[in-house]
Amino acid sequence: MKLRKGIQLFTGIKNVSDQLLVNTGAQHVKEYNGATYFEDSYIPLQTWQIPTQEQLNTLVGTKTTNFDYRRSLYVDDIPKKLKEAFQLLTLKDITDAYDVIPRFQANETHVEKINKELHVFLNKLSSTGNFKFHKITYAIPNRETMTSFYVEGAFLYLGLHIDQSRHFSIHTAHKSGNRISINLSNEIRTLVYTNLTMIQVYNMLKMKMDLTKTPLNPDNIAQHFYTYYPTYPVTKIAVKPYQFYVAPTDNFFHDGSTAGTKQIDITMVYTGIFDQLP
Repeated sequence: MKLRKGIQLFTGIKNVSDQLLVNTGAQHVKEYNGATYFEDSYIPLQTWQIPTQEQLNTLVGTKTTNFDYRRSLYVDDIPKKLKEAFQLLTLKDITDAYDVIPRFQANETHVEKINKELHVFLNKLSSTGNFKFHKITYAIPNRETMTSFYVEGAFLYLGLHIDQSRHFSIHTAHKSGNRISINLSNEIRTLVYTNLTMIQVYNMLKMKMDLTKTPLNPDNIAQHFYTYYPTYPVTKIAVKPYQFYVAPTDNFFHDGSTAGTKQIDITMVYTGIFDQLP
């Protein structure tokens, strides 16, 4: 199936095409690579290939393309001073995921320097200053998708999804703001996503379903989309160590991935409104 123009990727990285792959759709899974998934979960097919020029033209915005944070993805390197501040924590030496938070807690002076540089950086991305710290995540390596919840004594993985960071309907998902995710790991982590907004998904499903009988909502829209459009391509972008992405994660299907990695994944996340290119 052909990609449609939707979520646009903007970047300050030269040759960003080297960090992009596109596949031929998604598959329904119950278990994958040792992970157990919720019912009606979908993950990308392992048919990754280098995007064609036509696909790149569809996925990647240019300087002349209007940047709209509600339907745009931005990937870049963090500033040098911020990178150097993070490196003071020597996170690369951590081998146990449960040592990540104590490392921050035990280094107040370094964390103060990080916070100073971090807010200089974040304020350049937000015209309103409307953002807040969300969390530091740490995850095991080599997971096809990463988002999971602890349910009745076990972790269940979600697959491609929207975040639902606040209450919204399909038609108001674009008003939720966005988030920034910084890769503090030693290895590349990837963002897998479907480059369509929730309104686009809704309109595509309207052509396949009787929505008066099966109303769409944030809980079921992913299941129905991948059921009716299993061959719509999923995109993967590599986020290298000390790179970041800004994304409207309530407004497009996505998940992080550590597939192929061997070390723990460490990520810092802020949420809010990041509406400016640096």
